[in-house]
Amino acid sequence: MQKAERLLDLAAFLLRAAEPVSWREIQEQFSDDYGGTSGEAAIRKFERDKAELLELGIPVRYVAGDEDLGSGYLVDKEDFYLPDLKLPPEDLALLYLAGSAALAQEAFPYARDLAHALNKLSFAARAPGTSEVAATAALRLSTGETVGARDGEAARKLEQLSQAVAAKKRVHLVYAGAERRARTERDVDPYGLYQRGGAWFLAGWCHLRKALRSFHLGRIVSIDVNAAAPRTADFAVQKDFALAEIATREPWEYRVHAPLRCRIRLDSPVSPETRQSFGVRARWRDDRDGAVVEVEATNSEALVRQVLSFGDQAEFLSPKSVRERARAVLRSLARRCD
Repeated sequence: MQKAERLLDLAAFLLRAAEPVSWREIQEQFSDDYGGTSGEAAIRKFERDKAELLELGIPVRYVAGDEDLGSGYLVDKEDFYLPDLKLPPEDLALLYLAGSAALAQEAFPYARDLAHALNKLSFAARAPGTSEVAATAALRLSTGETVGARDGEAARKLEQLSQAVAAKKRVHLVYAGAERRARTERDVDPYGLYQRGGAWFLAGWCHLRKALRSFHLGRIVSIDVNAAAPRTADFAVQKDFALAEIATREPWEYRVHAPLRCRIRLDSPVSPETRQSFGVRARWRDDRDGAVVEVEATNSEALVRQVLSFGDQAEFLSPKSVRERARAVLRSLARRCD
């Protein structure tokens, strides 16, 4: 029997048992693996398998018997089972495959925890009545087929930052400026990690800028996590912080200046892609000739670039300062073309 198959069958055997399973019963059930070798060698092999199951998030433990219950091995079901998700097998398989896709990235924080959760899903997927899709997904996980490489510098940084986020430990960053500007050193309270456009970002309170900032993982040169008092939090996350809001910010929503309410006219037809490009917080008013979109900008330069990308199909209606800035950019482009 292949090792992966043996581990799955051993875990399933222990999970089905209503009472602790004795070593003799395990030997009888797996005679080719634990019964055909000397007693000491068989026990060592079983102990190695127990350790690997624990690494996969399946806690096998030995319980001493009493006058009502025999001694033996069991899987601690309270520690092992996920809460009942009440999902049909097809949805369970889709959830499993989505998690597998996340693990297949070259760098993913909390990869170990996700792998353990997927192992638990895989056993649920092998239950009677489960669809072939889910069972196949479970088998792929048992052989390690779905887990991609997570080595490298990016993975190391993500691991450091994810641990700092979880423990609320301050980090000292050396951060490279955009367009090869000078590096800065800054202390940051790490609030959370998010991914956007295929890149990872850290959101947190920057003590240098005295403001909430996002840091591109690729521009973080080095990370030092505060090692003092490792079990004590260094900060408390601000009550109004929302990672989802930070993760969905558009370039013109990065804080450079005070908020400006901007209105832009777009000629018909306005495609769904165009609407999406203005973000989730944009307000739209449609009419027969097109649409007017209203956004709040704290980085008007980025909004100017966004609007000018639509050519003569879009124009600023207000405020006057941003409208004039767009005209100035167009005049500058026209001179370059002359």
